[in-house]
Formats: sequence, structure tokens, C-alpha cells
Amino acid sequence: MADIYDKAKRSEIMSCVKHTRTAPEEKVASLLKKLKIKYRRNVKSLPGQPDFVIKSAETVIFVHGCFWHAHTNCKLARRPKTNKRFWQQKAIDNRKRDLRKNRLLRKKGWHVITIWQCRLRKTDQVLKRLKRMLS
Repeated sequence: MADIYDKAKRSEIMSCVKHTRTAPEEKVASLLKKLKIKYRRNVKSLPGQPDFVIKSAETVIFVHGCFWHAHTNCKLARRPKTNKRFWQQKAIDNRKRDLRKNRLLRKKGWHVITIWQCRLRKTDQVLKRLKRMLS
């Protein structure tokens, strides 16, 4: 099925997609508060501008949307049927960028945690993981 919008309108719509304080990020923030962990959000001085920075544990957390970051074998990461080449390249580029920023952060001594959007359906498991990794 072809897109019902022209390229300019689709671009305008996509530019309105939130980058920060998304619903998955808010879930992670509430879990960190539950664990009484102090954090900063979207620290621009660090590579990739991590969603959460826990300085006391030298840890950064990225909350990845399964679609945008091409989560492997995930229903939420399905690509649109139109403009396949574009979306495939977009996914490849996003994955490469994620790997690059993770490498840079690790080189600077940070621990990197990635939390996928689909995993947040089971918040108790994410809570246990965060507790284990941040204590």
C-alpha cells in the first residue's frame, strides 16, 4: 500500500516524533525513582546524549524504541512496506551509530545499559535488572 501523504507532509509528520521524555523513558525514570537512584537526563556533553546518566555508578542508560533502533526479532521493529530501501538503510545507520556511541562511552569509562521498549512491558524484570546492575 502506498503512503497516503507526499514526501513533504510525511517528513513534517515524522519530525514531530518526540526525541526525549517518551513514554518508555518515563517508565524507566519511575523505576529509577523507585530504586532511589539519582540521575540526570540527556547529558549533552557525553557521546550519544544518553537518556539517563547515573554518575555515582558511572553508568549511562539508553532507552531504545524497537522500531527506530531495529530491535532484532521484535514485532515492534517491523519495517514499513513502502520505501523499503530507505527504512532498511535508516535501521543500519541507527545501529551503527548506537555501536559507535557505546564504544566511545566505554572508552571513557562508562558502563552502558540499553533498555528496549518491548522489555518495559515486564517492568518487574527491568526493575530487577537495574537493581542488580546499579547496586
